[in-house]
Amino acid sequence: MGIKNIEKFSYRFYLLKFYVKFWHDKIFYKRVTYVNRQKVPRNEHLIFTANHQNALMDALAIEFSLRNQFVFVARSDIFKRKFIAGLLYFLKILPVYRIRDGYDSLKKNQEIFQKTMDVIQNKNGFVIMPEGDHAGFRRLRRLRKGFARIAFQAEEATDYSLNIKIVPVGITYNNYESYRTDLLVVFGDPISLSEYYDDYKENQAVAFNRLTEHLSEKMRPLMIEIASVEDYDVYWGLSLHYRKQACEVLGLKNQPYDKFRGQRYIISKLENFEKVRPEQFSDFAKKVKQFQGYLKSLKLDSTSLSKKNLSFVSLLLRISFLITTAPIFFYGYINNILPYYLPIFAAKKIPDVQFRSSFKFVLSLFLFPVFYLIQVFLIGKIFHWGWPPAVYFVSLPLAAAFAWNYAKFYKRTINTFRRFIYKFKKNKDFEEARNLQEEISTMMEKILVS
Repeated sequence: MGIKNIEKFSYRFYLLKFYVKFWHDKIFYKRVTYVNRQKVPRNEHLIFTANHQNALMDALAIEFSLRNQFVFVARSDIFKRKFIAGLLYFLKILPVYRIRDGYDSLKKNQEIFQKTMDVIQNKNGFVIMPEGDHAGFRRLRRLRKGFARIAFQAEEATDYSLNIKIVPVGITYNNYESYRTDLLVVFGDPISLSEYYDDYKENQAVAFNRLTEHLSEKMRPLMIEIASVEDYDVYWGLSLHYRKQACEVLGLKNQPYDKFRGQRYIISKLENFEKVRPEQFSDFAKKVKQFQGYLKSLKLDSTSLSKKNLSFVSLLLRISFLITTAPIFFYGYINNILPYYLPIFAAKKIPDVQFRSSFKFVLSLFLFPVFYLIQVFLIGKIFHWGWPPAVYFVSLPLAAAFAWNYAKFYKRTINTFRRFIYKFKKNKDFEEARNLQEEISTMMEKILVS
């Protein structure tokens, strides 16, 4: 599929999407939650606009949220090679030419605009990230007006007959880079472009500004937004650790979207605290940073530190379980070590941290099935086929899942063991960390109900 047919339904793309969505929703991420999909209008001309924090993963988050075969835009420099361009067109991605690509290249945007028109009129769903580029922090940056220009020009070219809807989308990652974390995608109420027809006809610049400001207002409630730069880690860390308590205060359940709402509640309370009592907040933030420093040096996390001590017998039982099931772990570890670690090691060489998750996703998507097929082929050759290769093939993903959960359980057990040692030796940093945690928890209780 080339650029000429990019707006057409593709069965090859459909099959690819089916597999990649499974890997995205069930394997790469632990849990993906889509919220308010019912707000997306059906059988209408739509432009989806989302916050941009995590390179390709942002596009995939939208792609797999609905059955549409969305069309995206990306910077033109990645289309330079013919093979890569063909692949991107197959993946339904259009290039956008900028002044930095050369003044003459801007003329090519006319062809791109025509294809954008085809996409919108075909009701595929056109996706654009209005922030322009990605950034690895949870904050909505200044929106660029490209989405507004495209939308109004499409309406103007069709004598304002499309009534395009702008659909705001918020994307939230618990962790940008790690495997098996949570992803939340929230859809907002659509903005009807018809509200701005008169503004556009009178003054295009005014219409662009008003629509952009309106979209910003619509997008902010759909995502985690931490305005503070100096105390960003304080806000984020507290919102993660105390979101369960926030849900209890708000009368919410402990589901992904409820946790998201709890985090936003915590951040709003902290912002108000900082605004009303800046000096007291500054002292509180220093304690949180000091606490975070202790956790790093002690190699503990706030959750394990706050848990009640397990009995020595319980710790022995955990260790016994780890020893007993170690052979299963090593079987899963050894048989999955290459497809698991190769993407991690390769991603570390990428200077742009926000591209690492995308790189790991794409590489793991292909490496796991390729290595599995190679391994099964070798086992088949050794055992002259029959039932051993089939059993081996089934065991590979099961052993991988066991190894992953074993490693997590091992880390929790090590944390518990560390706590025993720290407490037994009366480690000063450990005791100070626990005292700070109690002070922080007491203050957070007051902040949440204030």
